[in-house]
Amino acid sequence: MDNILKIDKLKIVYRKRKKDFLALDCVNLELKKGEVLGIVGESGSGKSTLGLSVMRLLPPQAKIQNGNIYFKGQNISKIKEGEFNKEMRGKEITYIPQNPQNSLNPVFTVGRQLKDIIRYRAKDNLGNQTIDETAVKIMTEMGVAAAEKRLDEYPHQFSGGMKQRVLLSMAFVTNPTLLIADEPTTALDVTVEAQILGLLEELIEEYQSSIIYITHDLGVVSEIADRVAVFYAGRVIEINNRYNIFNNPKHPYTEALIECLPGDKKEEKLTVIPGEIPDLSDLPLGCNFHPRCKYAKEKCQKEIPDLFQVNEHGKSACFYHEEVGR
Repeated sequence: MDNILKIDKLKIVYRKRKKDFLALDCVNLELKKGEVLGIVGESGSGKSTLGLSVMRLLPPQAKIQNGNIYFKGQNISKIKEGEFNKEMRGKEITYIPQNPQNSLNPVFTVGRQLKDIIRYRAKDNLGNQTIDETAVKIMTEMGVAAAEKRLDEYPHQFSGGMKQRVLLSMAFVTNPTLLIADEPTTALDVTVEAQILGLLEELIEEYQSSIIYITHDLGVVSEIADRVAVFYAGRVIEINNRYNIFNNPKHPYTEALIECLPGDKKEEKLTVIPGEIPDLSDLPLGCNFHPRCKYAKEKCQKEIPDLFQVNEHGKSACFYHEEVGR
């Protein structure tokens, strides 16, 4: 499979209160055609910043200090904003935000917002009837009953799950090459989350879009991702296929995250990772994870480990696992 997306040595810094916060540090990632790449890690690890950087929607206080982002071989971090917005954003590359409750304009009907996307992103000038038919068709595909009628309703008349289906309609109506889903089920209850994930899996198969799925929920990743990149304090500390991540993790942080998953027995206490993610304006020397790591040695406090090959499919940034050869 050909690479749809390549992120090369990406470094992003936020400037807040006269301090620099290192949001992403030398991130290298590749995404293949039709692949689902899960991005996991605690809050503050840089997951959302990665998604926003690909969409070129970083806030004004953020700055790309180094690196490039290639989409279909083109360096999209260097092209003009007008060209990117016209040719790619919302068309070739689409985005599903975290909170469906706050992602739709409350003063316009759902139909108007969806139809505006169809009209603006269409390759040809479409008539109103065609736009209406397209809107009804995509909403129906997303599981919205009586779609023709519901297009005339406002967001407050939709439940959280239905709003998420509307956002999926907006994302897939242009048949995108790349979809970035930033924790799209976080605000939903477990039953609705399962429905949305099932729908998303069907859409991935039907549309053959490449997906970056950003989440803190390893349970979701275990269902939907082909490969998983684990982020910690702005760095990729492990990347591997889904099976190896869950059955043979090669980084202590990945191990710790998996140990925090609830077990089968109700009486079992949940495991927690000691400490907390470091201040991104004052990162520790050496490996960022060493203050919380049960394997940490003196070397870990002084040197930053590079990603090294651990098997045919994966890499890990850990001196301990490199030394023990696991």
